[in-house]
Amino acid sequence: QYPSECDEDAPVPPALPVPFCRCEPGNQLAEVKQSRHPKTAGRAFYICKWNDSLNPCHCFFFQWIDGPDKFDPRIRLFPYYRSESWAYNEIRRWVPPPPNPPPMIEEEKQEVAIYRVNNPPKCHCGVRAKLQRPNIGVPAKFTPFFRCSLKTRDGWSACDFNEYIYGPRSHWPAEEEMREFESAKKPWPCTTTPSLRCKCGILATKGVVPSELGYGYYCGNSYGEYWVRILTMVVFGIQTFLNVWLSIILQEGRTCDWEWFEGRYELMLQLGRTKEPWKSRDTLNRKLKIRKDYQVTLPLESFL
Repeated sequence: QYPSECDEDAPVPPALPVPFCRCEPGNQLAEVKQSRHPKTAGRAFYICKWNDSLNPCHCFFFQWIDGPDKFDPRIRLFPYYRSESWAYNEIRRWVPPPPNPPPMIEEEKQEVAIYRVNNPPKCHCGVRAKLQRPNIGVPAKFTPFFRCSLKTRDGWSACDFNEYIYGPRSHWPAEEEMREFESAKKPWPCTTTPSLRCKCGILATKGVVPSELGYGYYCGNSYGEYWVRILTMVVFGIQTFLNVWLSIILQEGRTCDWEWFEGRYELMLQLGRTKEPWKSRDTLNRKLKIRKDYQVTLPLESFL
């Protein structure tokens, strides 16, 4: 039996070299997570990288990295993704955030917002953040905020920088919330995963996705009178105008086209095998793989 993160008295082997887990084949390097258990909060440990609820075929491998001196119970005040783990050279140990900024009145917020618009803050990447204004309708549903201006290939922000237009968000809960956590009236934030956000950085909405291919999450800026117009036209039977206005309304009412539902990746693969450009991309990837594996040049298309 391997120990687990609740075994505070388990031995602490050296962190390097990185151990192998017990999965087959026997060359799978273990990855690192940090404990949220009340007795060992903040301590880092090696674990099988397949150890999550979606993949039951793991080997229960466990090994401590940090000793009891790494204990920091404040890590339990912040949610995290349970299934995420990192390679040892990529792990960034949790550091308590700075204290909450003092509360501001509306006049102070407006004054600071004007200054920060002209002098944007820098994100974790070291570049100037970009101001996002995901507001549609009156009153505004979302507060403008700064995000990282660099994008990954998939359209996501390069870092998790996220600040309101008038200053940083509050990190620490109020005293009333702390009493609720300690009295078990409210679950600790570490027992829940963070709320999903779309690519534009706002909270995702749960329901039937706009593509109607599944039930899941989509851009949280799809709301308000834009959806009411669609329902109104359907009720009154204006089918001709519905087809014309549907795409325009969706573009006006959605900041981005992000959506996710269970089985989406598998569905996209099935559709991609018969539709362009997925089919051409899959064919090209196969050719590149053959060239790389066998170090040969493929014949011309006319010969094939």
